[in-house]
Amino acid sequence: MFKFSTPKIIIALLFLFVLAFIHLFSHNFIDNVASDLFTKAHAKITKRIASDKVVLVVIDNKSLKQISWPWKRNLYSELLNFLEFEAGAKVVAFQNLIIYPDTYFPEEDAEFYSDLLKHNILINSFLLSGSDISGDILPHEYLDIFLKKTNVKIIDNRIQKTDISYKNVIKLPKDLLLNSKYFASSFIQEDKDEIVRNYVPFININGRFLPSLALSAYSMYTGIDTFVLYDDKFCSNDGCKTLNIPIIEKPSKDYIGNITNTFLAYIKWYTPKQTYYSHKAYSAIDVLDSYYALKNGNLPKINPEEFKDKIVIVGLNTDTSVWDFLSETPILTKQADVDVHAVVIDNMLQNKFMSVESRTISHIITAIFMVLILLGFKNFRTSLIFAFLLSCLYLIFFLCEFFSNVYVEPLSPIITLFACVFLKRLYSIITTDKTTEMIKRAMGKYISKDVMKKVLLDLDKLKLGGIRTVVTVLFVDIRNFTTISEQLSPSEVTSILNEYFSVIEPIIAKHHGVINKYLGDGALAIFGEPIKTERHPLNAVLCANEILHAVQSLKNKLVNEGKHRIEVGVGINTGEVFAGNIGTEERLEYTIIGDNVNLAYRIESYNRILKTQFLISENTYELVKDNVDVVKLSQVNIKGKSLPIDIYEVLKVKE
Repeated sequence: MFKFSTPKIIIALLFLFVLAFIHLFSHNFIDNVASDLFTKAHAKITKRIASDKVVLVVIDNKSLKQISWPWKRNLYSELLNFLEFEAGAKVVAFQNLIIYPDTYFPEEDAEFYSDLLKHNILINSFLLSGSDISGDILPHEYLDIFLKKTNVKIIDNRIQKTDISYKNVIKLPKDLLLNSKYFASSFIQEDKDEIVRNYVPFININGRFLPSLALSAYSMYTGIDTFVLYDDKFCSNDGCKTLNIPIIEKPSKDYIGNITNTFLAYIKWYTPKQTYYSHKAYSAIDVLDSYYALKNGNLPKINPEEFKDKIVIVGLNTDTSVWDFLSETPILTKQADVDVHAVVIDNMLQNKFMSVESRTISHIITAIFMVLILLGFKNFRTSLIFAFLLSCLYLIFFLCEFFSNVYVEPLSPIITLFACVFLKRLYSIITTDKTTEMIKRAMGKYISKDVMKKVLLDLDKLKLGGIRTVVTVLFVDIRNFTTISEQLSPSEVTSILNEYFSVIEPIIAKHHGVINKYLGDGALAIFGEPIKTERHPLNAVLCANEILHAVQSLKNKLVNEGKHRIEVGVGINTGEVFAGNIGTEERLEYTIIGDNVNLAYRIESYNRILKTQFLISENTYELVKDNVDVVKLSQVNIKGKSLPIDIYEVLKVKE
């Protein structure tokens, strides 16, 4: 049964709020950056080349060097004449070229508007406005005429219909409106970070749908003029066989900040062919020169066949223009707007758009990840490993979806997953610090602090078992203390032992030893395990030497206090032992077992017989002989040993 206190609940709720914030932040910002990097890399690696069915004619720096801006309207007529009548283009789309009356050469307007009547493949573009329909800005009669100037019919079959729409379009010159056959929206949608990732295939103005430049050009090129809008897709009116665009509907802002609902299609990008463009682009001045050459019977600079039966988008892209006709996209920092329209037309012709998976899927996956981490593992390292494996699986899932033309968030579930791991760890630290300290204080009075540290470092490894390892065992004992204790009261015995152990314990710890157990008036200490050190034999000898000096001071103190004096002896042996946890699953004890442990105990017992204080085995001596002065005691019979052994009395210890 879990026990929750109010502070723990508050901390848990705070951490859940932080996780939610991290997930939303990752979704709205980091995911976009990650998907952009992958899209760019994917386009370069796979070399996704745009088709040659869509080409660009651009009024660029080269064009403006020969004919300064603004251009007279007759130049546009000549471009149209070449593309439609000389080159045999199937569709020509003007992107934001003819929007306002010509204030520089007003006399050119009437002739240009009249000339428009003979062009059947031209699609002019319009801009959106944030103004309400009122007064003479855009009366309903004007909008009625405008709606008739489209080659596209859109049937609204949505179940959940919204009525939030754009307010208006920029009012066009009346003669331009009346004499042009087709109009379409040139609107390009940017995300919050001002990067173009989606396209608006049509716009909603007061409940009436108007096509985008790409949709209008596609319709004219294919002859498909009727489309159906569903809640999650936009299709050709043949059961979505020819065209099937996954769309999402979400609120966005128009040019002056009004909120509207926009229908977005996620774009599939192509590898750039040149600066600014992924489609083949021709300079407008070269097209005009080719037109003039043909009229004069000369060889044109550009073969008219380059445009035959193609969709041609004509637009402006120059750094001398006061208008901005460049957008940042996932594949180019500066991509010409005319090329963005061309990319979408290509997507439509190939019937290949990215569908965007519902955010609900991302939230569900993230929630599953969090549950697995929060409830599945207690160990931090195991949680990290599991999070890494989950991340790899999710990235494989992302790649499979991406190559299947489905976009899912690449990083937000992974970021949230690792945030969950670290916040869980932080929560554990915050909420268990006090409990752990209480355990340490309580258990530190019963078991070695070093053993306890080892246990607390990794509770998951608290089980039966151990290792065989070489250690140095030190046994220190008060001589004849059993006889002494019979002459003293229990309180006096306890007082002497407490002072004695208080003296030797810090000395053992100082030299990286661990008191394994107290044996009445004796103490068994281990050097080399669980505190790993290569010089454990020397540490044990130095420790014993310091204990003897400290006990001498304690003996003098006890005598001065009128208490019974004590004498101690030390025995040390180095050898292989079993070190680990023994007992049952319910009760464990960390200890060392083996003949080498018993040998240290029996060596110490010879201090009484030989009237010595400090004895070490031959094994220990061989490892510390450069640091000690000794007297060799040969052929000593040790209980449990079939043959006599050599032991050494330590007279002096050198560091």
